[in-house]
Amino acid sequence: MRLIGTFLAYKGHDYPELLPLPHEVQTVLVPMDETVHYPAIGAPSDAEWLALTTPGFGYIRLGPEDRTFVVSMFHELHCLRMLNLAFNGPNYTSFAPVKHCLNYLRQNILCTPNLALEPGDFETKDFDVDRTHGVHECKNWDQIYEFVASNYDSFTNRTGYTYTPKPVWTGHA
Repeated sequence: MRLIGTFLAYKGHDYPELLPLPHEVQTVLVPMDETVHYPAIGAPSDAEWLALTTPGFGYIRLGPEDRTFVVSMFHELHCLRMLNLAFNGPNYTSFAPVKHCLNYLRQNILCTPNLALEPGDFETKDFDVDRTHGVHECKNWDQIYEFVASNYDSFTNRTGYTYTPKPVWTGHA
């Protein structure tokens, strides 16, 4: 891992391994409960999954030549959206992105496992009624969203380039 403050050319393999935040990401306690949001099918579902991204779709530009990178967190959220779209049928996503996303998410879960213990008997749980009520220690993702949004705003102000992801749902709810 590189030291903060090291000069990077952002060419070839000369770039930071992690998002170069100005300070360490804080941790926060987050209750893990079921939600009425993010249904598995329909137009409201795609809109809610899409709302988890940033105007630049989680891409950032770094270095003197604005080299493009995607923050893994946003790639993971994109993959969850692709899996959600797959529930709506083959008209919304093809098999290749779904296969990629399953493998990508598998690798990331194994790479950074959450070791929190979750109480409960999941074989008898009624997921519509019972709540998990676990509390996990998480990275403060607000700091990540703020950095990525600021990076996107800086890039668009310098270049005039804009990109806002749009829902792909065209079916009936």
